[in-house]
Amino acid sequence: MTEPQTPEAKDIQTSGGNYSERIGKHYIQAETVHIYETAPNPSTPSTNNRKVGANQKQLAFAIAGSIDEVDQAKLKAILAVLQKISGDATIEIIRVEEGSIKIILNGSDEGLERIKQLFESGELTEVLGTPVEYVNLTALDEKSRLIRDIVQSGASSQNLSNADLSGANLSNADLSGANLSGANLSGANLSGANLSDANLNGVDLHDVVIDETTRINDKWRLVWEITNRASENRELSDADLSEAVLIGANLSGANLSGANLRSTKLNNADLSHGDLQRANLLCTDLNGADLSGANLSSTNLRIVNLSGADLSRVNLSNAKLISDVDLSDANLSDANLSNADLSEANLSRADLSAADLTDANLSNANLSGADLREANLRRADLSRAKVEEAKFGRNKGLTETLKINLEKRGAKFEDSPGDRSLVSLGRPS
Repeated sequence: MTEPQTPEAKDIQTSGGNYSERIGKHYIQAETVHIYETAPNPSTPSTNNRKVGANQKQLAFAIAGSIDEVDQAKLKAILAVLQKISGDATIEIIRVEEGSIKIILNGSDEGLERIKQLFESGELTEVLGTPVEYVNLTALDEKSRLIRDIVQSGASSQNLSNADLSGANLSNADLSGANLSGANLSGANLSGANLSDANLNGVDLHDVVIDETTRINDKWRLVWEITNRASENRELSDADLSEAVLIGANLSGANLSGANLRSTKLNNADLSHGDLQRANLLCTDLNGADLSGANLSSTNLRIVNLSGADLSRVNLSNAKLISDVDLSDANLSDANLSNADLSEANLSRADLSAADLTDANLSNANLSGADLREANLRRADLSRAKVEEAKFGRNKGLTETLKINLEKRGAKFEDSPGDRSLVSLGRPS
């Protein structure tokens, strides 16, 4: 094999500040690692000066551990070791996958073969002190080919909707104007990438690597910061977070008044004590979200998924809900539902204990099995509502005539509120 010329070196440091490597019987330790890069080939088209092998093979290089333990600095250090021992400075990481830590490499046939031979001969058993589990040389698969093509030629204005780019190394790639809606970018490296005018609707940016050199508009950088808890910004009034994926996001106490959350995925998100007045929640998924103590007055909640949401002490006064909204088993204890339109709503088994239902429209609502003990029912419309097994007791505004009418329809009346420990979980005792 011809010895490669040594070009200009670039220094990097691992996250711990130390670099170590063992090759055969030799052990090397240093504070910095040199990454050697060859000069770009003028005949190879590239939009971002990234060097990527052009051969049709890939090498799966698996080491022990989990992806959570590996940062970009360590990946660069590992790559530097592999470039050196293979004698191939063009070797690059295409993507990183789970299953131990599986690094997919592309480079020259000779360089990849050299790494494989070193492993099979027992000379390459660990890298940076981490055991190598296996090395597998195969033909370039479709996913790797797509990633390589994006890196080499860019993806400007391409349709990559729903594409699987998980774990992809797209650093410095040109993705400007690309349609990435619904794409899987989990674990992708987008440092230095150009995402200006890219469509990222429905993309989960959790664990995606973005840095200060990444060109991305303010909306999606904010989504990334919220998703990865990179910012404790709680002032989000009038923010555009439409069609964002914010599953499990921590937005407790955030000011989201007037925010556009249309078609946003907020499953299991913490929105407790948040201000969502006048927010647009049309088609928003709030399944399992914590909305306890939140202010949702005058909010658009039409076609919203609130199943399993915690709505205890929530303010829903004057809120706009779709007539047949599903709030079965919901926790609405102590909630302010005055003037709320809940006609035809499914509130079966819901906890409405101590809720304020003054002037609420509950006509044709399904209240079977619901707990309405101590709820304020002044001027509430309960006409044609299903109340079988519903619990009433000590209700404000409940006339004797209405009580008799409800009893005839199967409602139960209890003077004592009973054990509220179960009621607070939305499970009437």
